[in-house]
Amino acid sequence: MASGLFLTDAQSAKIERHLIHLHSRAQAICTLLADISGQLISAVGAAPGTDSVTLAALAASNMAATAEMARLAGEPDSFSYLFHEGKERNIYITAVGDTFLLVILFDHSSQIGWVRLLAKKTALELLEVVDEIQEAGESPGTVVDTDFGETLANQLDQAFEAWD
Repeated sequence: MASGLFLTDAQSAKIERHLIHLHSRAQAICTLLADISGQLISAVGAAPGTDSVTLAALAASNMAATAEMARLAGEPDSFSYLFHEGKERNIYITAVGDTFLLVILFDHSSQIGWVRLLAKKTALELLEVVDEIQEAGESPGTVVDTDFGETLANQLDQAFEAWD
């Protein structure tokens, strides 16, 4: 089995502190950090019926698809964030450097402008931790273990079976 992402206790604590602070101030339902391949790194909060692992994987897929749309549209860089507005809940996704994503699930009691401002600030703070991880020699290719693809496929199958 290939090695996954290894965080020191200090790095994990920093990430969790930033996520808890964002989660609280944004009055979010769920706040998580994932890598660009969709592997969940850390999560704060939960909503009934919401699987954080699947949400992280789908958010990463969404960002990848949007990056390709940006390229096709002639945009020199990928779009920096995504916002999905629903009847009950919203999802805000933003990049943290080139290798991580910050995902915030919230309802209409939170203002999108406030969530966006807090997410931008938190992404900058998390970038310091990302830089530490990358300086330690981790590369995006070593973040996912060999079973991740199979696990993702199983999680997505389970999520879509619930819709039938």
